[in-house]
Amino acid sequence: MTLGTRLFTLLNGELVGTDARGNRYYRDRGKRDGKRVRRWVVYNGPAEASSVPAEWHGWLHGREGSS
Repeated sequence: MTLGTRLFTLLNGELVGTDARGNRYYRDRGKRDGKRVRRWVVYNGPAEASSVPAEWHGWLHGREGSS
């Protein structure tokens, strides 16, 4: 994880959950007044999108799933 990502996550992120692979899922802490909530994943190891399980993939894209 880069220093910028670490700092952004520390200041703005609210941990939502983790998966079996140890990836951590975050969303914006504050209200966004009608805008979509920003969601992101911090990978456990190399950043590899295929390591995100289907239910978390749906959540990252604003669909129903883990929350």
